[in-house]
Amino acid sequence: MAISQMKKISIVFAKDKLDAVLLTLQRLENLQVREIAQMENWQEVFERSEVQLPAIYQADQEKGKRLEGEEALHYLSQRQQHLETTIDKLRSFIPKESFLTALRKEASSLSFEELEHYGKDQQAEQVIDQVNQRISRLHVLDGQIAENETDIAGLSKWKDLEITPKELQKFDFVTAAVGTIPKTIDDNPYRELRENPDVQCQEIFNSEVEYGLLIFFDKKADLHLEDYHFKPFEYERSVLPAQAIEQMQRDVEEWSKERQQLLEELQHSQKDLEDLEAETDYLLNLYSRQEAKKKLASTEHLVALEGWVEKDQVARLQAELAREFGDSIYLQEVDVEESDWERVPIKLRNHPLVEPFELVTEMYSLPKYYEKDPTPILAPFYFTFFGMMVADLGYGLLLFTATFLALRYFHLSKGTARFAKFLNILGVSVSLWGLIYGSFFGYTLPVVLISTTTDVMTILGLSVAFGFITVVVGLLLGGFQKVRMKKYAEAYHSGFAWCLILIGILLLALGLMLPQLSALMTVGAVLAVVNAVGVVIASVIEAKSLAGIGSGLFNLYNISSYVGDLVSFTRLMALGLSGASIGSAFNLIVGLFPPLGRFTVGVLIFVLLHAINIFLSLLSGYVHGARLIFVEFFGKFYDGGGEAFKPLKPVEKYIKITKTHLEDK
Repeated sequence: MAISQMKKISIVFAKDKLDAVLLTLQRLENLQVREIAQMENWQEVFERSEVQLPAIYQADQEKGKRLEGEEALHYLSQRQQHLETTIDKLRSFIPKESFLTALRKEASSLSFEELEHYGKDQQAEQVIDQVNQRISRLHVLDGQIAENETDIAGLSKWKDLEITPKELQKFDFVTAAVGTIPKTIDDNPYRELRENPDVQCQEIFNSEVEYGLLIFFDKKADLHLEDYHFKPFEYERSVLPAQAIEQMQRDVEEWSKERQQLLEELQHSQKDLEDLEAETDYLLNLYSRQEAKKKLASTEHLVALEGWVEKDQVARLQAELAREFGDSIYLQEVDVEESDWERVPIKLRNHPLVEPFELVTEMYSLPKYYEKDPTPILAPFYFTFFGMMVADLGYGLLLFTATFLALRYFHLSKGTARFAKFLNILGVSVSLWGLIYGSFFGYTLPVVLISTTTDVMTILGLSVAFGFITVVVGLLLGGFQKVRMKKYAEAYHSGFAWCLILIGILLLALGLMLPQLSALMTVGAVLAVVNAVGVVIASVIEAKSLAGIGSGLFNLYNISSYVGDLVSFTRLMALGLSGASIGSAFNLIVGLFPPLGRFTVGVLIFVLLHAINIFLSLLSGYVHGARLIFVEFFGKFYDGGGEAFKPLKPVEKYIKITKTHLEDK
């Protein structure tokens, strides 16, 4: 249960094997490539221009186009965007599964070799063309159908017209026109037109806003239809409106059938979607390998690669490379030196029960290589703090059951599953403290070890006691950390001395409160005073001058910060009592309902109110528990600042990579 030990690896191989080597390393997932150009022992070689970066990628073999470096990465990025756009388009047509169904559905999976083989077949290009053609045709049909439906709506009022405007233009002695006159309150324009002796009107339609008219009058008549607010009917077709409507309706029917067929094809394109997702993951893997090339160095014929590998993975790496490339590849392993500590990537290894608490460590910062992994030590503290702040048997059982079922029956992503395991363990803590406080969804259990109503001072004492233990353990760890770094004076005056001072003060307080243990007062006073003097002496020794007296006295002023730390732990009591009080208040509200309402509407209100209290309690426990760890605990010994171990590995954005038996070894 510690930080995984690392080895430095150097690999040299023929340049023509570059892609094959990177492919093997990505499959193995156990080597993080280092950037050679930034390594001190390579600087001189780069300055003499004896090496270069082998960032070359064959982008289009059919056209013989060769891309290099950033140009190749840009090309891959564009292809990925094109795929992602098509995936988004296609996904919008496929019926969405319910939330629970989606969670229970296992992600698509392929072996690494199958994914690589799939990508090289370039099946996705055909799928993209087919999908985009269908979608493009669908948009065309939508536009045509919408246009025809608009035309049908506009022509439907003219369906009784028995002659087209083009035919009316052929009359020699009579002028004819088709159009509309707006309706007015008194209808004067329309009435005057009908009463004109030179005009014959045929009403085609009569709507709320206008009249549709067919008008005839002698060409010699001095008649201006504009005077009647007449608006001509714009119609260029040679068939009657009724016939045009029938034809457009037939077109709409045919287009609608074609549209429905396209929709069904797109809705049943799950296989096409999976193909595009697999191609995207293949492309992302290719992009990762291409980016790794930027960190290497090469001559005309050779490539050099530097990287980090976990110590227990070196043998596997050597065996796989030897199996794939035989004697054509040279590998050298080197132990990590003290000068490398700041740059070594960090991978934590803990017991399955402790591993979920790595989330807390990562939320703060990973340790440096020379530090100890704080996760195994913080786990029991966080477990205790969280449970004490939520402290309800019902809430704990609900949290444990929900996360257990989610882990058992749902296919969660790695990150989500990890967080669910974390909450699952915390559900046990909440349940245990619920039993101690005798609380079940705000109701009091028959057996109560510590009452949240009558034993407030006991809970306060427990909170401060947990705080005292946390602070002392943090100071001890800080002292041991300084010893490992051979800073012995600082280890004493910043760590061990304060542990003894605080223990001395505790013994002094116990002696004052318990007369039968009055001897503890003397022991405590001696411990506190001697180590307070020791802090000043150690500061002088560290400073190698009397100027250290000032820093030593200032160090003693830290007693106020430790008092503040202990006060901060009273939130364990405050949040636990507030959650219990709020739950009881909610139960009281529901209890005020009459019997019929209590078991109908009251049940719904009970569930809603307690759901709110559960959310707020869990959120408070999560945030304040982390705050106590980060400030009051980590502040005493932990610096952090390490970078996570990021080996060259498959991306797995859409497709889960299944490991073969050989890869698992």
